[in-house]
Amino acid sequence: MAISLTCPTCNAAFRVKDEHAGRRGKCPHCQTTVDVPVPETPAPKPSRAARRDAVVASQQLVMQEILEAFDGEVAPVRTTPGYRVALAFVAVAMLLLPALYLALIAAVGFALFYHATENLTEVARARSVWAIVLAYCGPLIAGAVLPFFLVKPLFARRSRRLRLRTLEFGEEPLLFALVTRVARAVGAPEPRRIEVDCQANASAALGSALGGFFGGDLVLTLGLPLVAGLSIQQLAGVLAHELGHFSQGTAMRLTYIVRSVNAWLARIVYERDDWDEALERGCEQENWLALVLLFAKLCVWLTRCVLYLFLALGHGMSCLLLRQMEYDADRNEVRLAGVEAFEDTSRRLVLLSLVTDHALALAQATWYRSGRLPEDLSDLILGLAARVPRATLQKIEKALKKTRTGLFDTHPSHADRLASARRENAPGVFHLDGPATRLFKDFPKLSRAASLDFYRQVIGRGLKRDVLVPAQAILGEAEAGKGR
Repeated sequence: MAISLTCPTCNAAFRVKDEHAGRRGKCPHCQTTVDVPVPETPAPKPSRAARRDAVVASQQLVMQEILEAFDGEVAPVRTTPGYRVALAFVAVAMLLLPALYLALIAAVGFALFYHATENLTEVARARSVWAIVLAYCGPLIAGAVLPFFLVKPLFARRSRRLRLRTLEFGEEPLLFALVTRVARAVGAPEPRRIEVDCQANASAALGSALGGFFGGDLVLTLGLPLVAGLSIQQLAGVLAHELGHFSQGTAMRLTYIVRSVNAWLARIVYERDDWDEALERGCEQENWLALVLLFAKLCVWLTRCVLYLFLALGHGMSCLLLRQMEYDADRNEVRLAGVEAFEDTSRRLVLLSLVTDHALALAQATWYRSGRLPEDLSDLILGLAARVPRATLQKIEKALKKTRTGLFDTHPSHADRLASARRENAPGVFHLDGPATRLFKDFPKLSRAASLDFYRQVIGRGLKRDVLVPAQAILGEAEAGKGR
């Protein structure tokens, strides 16, 4: 191979043979003396086995760091007997709300039966076709529609949940080791599986109804943008918070009842399906049946108002206890990671949550404008977070300090949570710096795969990879658009 040179005097480009490496010669154009460099020998590319061994060695080192970072156990967060009695009372009261719902259905059915059997004679005396149609048949039709809409929610399926990517132990042993160690530290059951999504959040929940309630089918969901934005110590604190909800077996199951009934009532009150749309279309017809269906729609609306009262009642009974559960989970986090890490994590969570909404809106706008999407949502979210001006961060911090917990809030305000954590004032038993992404073998690859899963479930399975572009390119376009 020849060596390429550029004369420093005349800027002429020329080539010389490899055998002249390390010597001096003259430029063929201007005769200036030029030093011929010795080309660097490229380092041999490591084999696949060598790269795998390097990854294993790195993971073993981090595993040792994780185990050594625990310098004690977390003191159990105790609940008072009064709290447990109140939680049991609320759980029983919540179970009575579906019973009242069934009683409402039975009352409507009885009223319909009474009208059909007792009012026919009175209507027939009018000897008017319209009296029979409107006064007798109309309530029968509307009464038949109303029980259907009341019974329908008992059998309605839940709205389709996005399928998440499930991690296997062999794929991410460091993450599973940390989760297992944190669960043991706070006295919580180990999750049966770990799923990841593209939200800047984390959660733990019972995976199935009866199986979760009796068998402890605990599922941990980690948002990859959250992982990308936290340190290992901060992520461990978040795990302690989420798993800490399940450190009390009885309280966990009672809370499961409370949350499930609240969610069910919310679905009945707010969700609409094809049958609701069909009723809307029937009311728009220009015939006598539209009047009957309009009356049925009014009855459905009135019953949903009653159910809204049930929902408000259930929410009001449970919100105080749910807030206390959040305080207890915060105490687990503080005792594991320390109060300073808790404060930093709280501020970081607020920022990432705000930026996530912006990132999704930016991705949507880019898709509609050019048919492209960021290949890594975590990268986009972290890029936006890094671009938030310091003055804006100070305004957010100032606003958070003024927040107060409302009477019907299920979560305490940011300011109240910080005040509670400072009263706990624990130094923590786990201290390990470094980004939480070190817990993954190949975090960028996993984050790109999760982003593609999210796009395909929202847009369609036929979405091609060639529409994905680096997040930095989209961020650059957004900044260029602001400058215009």
